[in-house]
Parts: sequence; C-alpha cells; structure tokens
Amino acid sequence: MLAGPHKSWMHALVTASAIVQDAKYAENYIRKLLRARPGRTATVHLGSGLPSLLTIVDTNGVLELTIKCDADRTIRLTIYHKSLKTVVVPFSLEFTYNPSQNLTPIHGSKQRDDESVRKLCIDTWVANAGVPTVFEDVVDSNTVVKSSLTITEEHSRGFCESVGNQAWQYTFARDGILQAPMEYAHIVFTRDMLRLLQSSVFGFGQVNGVHMYNDVTLEDGARMFQVDDELAVTATMNGLTNLRPGKKIKLNWIVERDGKKVATIESAFLVRSHYIDIGNAFERYPQQLITIMLPSAADIAALELNEWFIYCEDTAATLKPNTPI
Repeated sequence: MLAGPHKSWMHALVTASAIVQDAKYAENYIRKLLRARPGRTATVHLGSGLPSLLTIVDTNGVLELTIKCDADRTIRLTIYHKSLKTVVVPFSLEFTYNPSQNLTPIHGSKQRDDESVRKLCIDTWVANAGVPTVFEDVVDSNTVVKSSLTITEEHSRGFCESVGNQAWQYTFARDGILQAPMEYAHIVFTRDMLRLLQSSVFGFGQVNGVHMYNDVTLEDGARMFQVDDELAVTATMNGLTNLRPGKKIKLNWIVERDGKKVATIESAFLVRSHYIDIGNAFERYPQQLITIMLPSAADIAALELNEWFIYCEDTAATLKPNTPI
C-alpha cells in the first residue's frame, strides 16, 4: 500500500530489493522498518499527487519515523530513538533517488551510514549520562581512561532486583554492613567501555559488534564489595586487530578499592564486516614477572653458561645461591 500505484521515490524505496552503497549492493533494510506492525499508524502526505512525506507513530501517538524527499531527490530517513533516560535522539540516513536506474534506483553511502551510526551511539551515550556532559573522544590507542563509582544501597538493591539476584547478603544488612554483588566490577566500567567502543581509535561498526567474552580475575584475599565502597577503574586498549570475520578489540580493566587492586577484567568484541587499517592495528602482551631462586652453585653455573643470560649490567656482580632473580 505504501508503494502506491504510480512511479515515485516512495514506490522505489518500498519495492527495490537492494540499495547501492558505493560499489556494492546491500539488502534494502528500509522495507523491514516500514513493515506493518500492530498499533502503528503510517501517514503519507502528498504533493502534486505524489508522496512527499511519510510519518509513522506508535500506539501512544509518539513519532517514530519520518521519510521525506527533497527537490534534489535526496531522501532523508529519521528514526527518533529513545535513550535509557527517555531522551529522544534522532538518527538520520540519506539516500539518493535515481529514477533512470530501474532495478536499483536507491543509492546510499556506507561511509555516511557508518558515521551516522557512530553519531547516534555518541549522542545516546551523552543522553544516558543523566547530567550535562560532553563526549571526550579517544584518539590515541595509548590513552588510559580512569573513572570511579561509589556503591549506594539504592543502586545495589535496584541492580539485584533487575537481574533477579535474591541472595540474602544483598538484601539484609549484617552487623550494619550491606554487601553488594561482585558484578559491580562490570558495572563500574560499562560507561567507559562504551566510550572506547565509540572512539576514533575504534572507528565504525558499532551495531555490528559481538561481545565475545569477559575474563575476570579476582585478587587473592579480596573481600566482597559493600555499600559505600568507592571503586576506581583504569582502562586501556590491549589490542585492535583484524580477523577473517572482522576487527577484534581487547579492553583491559583494573578495578581498585582503597588504592588496592580488587580485580582485573579483559573484554573482547568482534565487529563483523568492519576492518581496521593495517597501519593502525596493534596488540599488547602484558609481561608477567616470574621470580626464581637457584639453591646451589652448580645450578648457577649451568645458567651462566648460556650466552643470553646476563645477571646485571655490572659485570663485577656475581649471582649467589638462594638469591631471587
């Protein structure tokens, strides 16, 4: 019904099987946006007998989507996305209508679409902050991102309720202390994680990302989180490389409490069909210090026979038994 009986940009937008993006063909995803859904109302506005504007509202009468075509045959699609704070964030895409090309009259730009998606993610990140804030881009892969969070009773109870965690230690205070789940190690870095995934270093492909894993290592002897704990997080990028399906980014987080490390977290994301320029790819391998102790002079002599072993730069220094190295 939306296509109409006459040839027009609306007819092409609804009936075309593909959209030309630069030198490639992409599936016409606009048809999925326009398919009929219960409660939605679509209104087509006419000008000179042909469609000039399409609006779609939801069951509450709130505007969801608009599509219009300018005089220069530029089609502008705008989706009114709601953030977690119910702030409306517009998401716009542009296409060109070429009626002379019967099979593929709708043309777009993958670069422009990727830029629009990244802008949507950044605008949503700012809207979800709840307070006036500015998105600080990360343009250097060596950048260290720091943040902090104080665990409150309201936040802890709300989190446990949302995930269905009814453990008694998170509901009832014992000896005046209310514990909080160790999942706060994830909560505290979520905002900075999204910031890094929307940065210039990461590039495009936000909606094509797949969360591969979280590897959490708790420090020996670290006590459970408690209400009023102040957590500090230091985040770094450990790698941005290309795989066959797409690019992979590894993020590393160190969670501290009272100046002492509580946990180390490594997260990895795969972004399908998007790749990083080989000149910008990198991967870091944190070196783990290993301490050994040689108990006898014979063991020391066997080690010193290797040409690659140098005890220290001072050639006069000698290695003695039971000295840690």
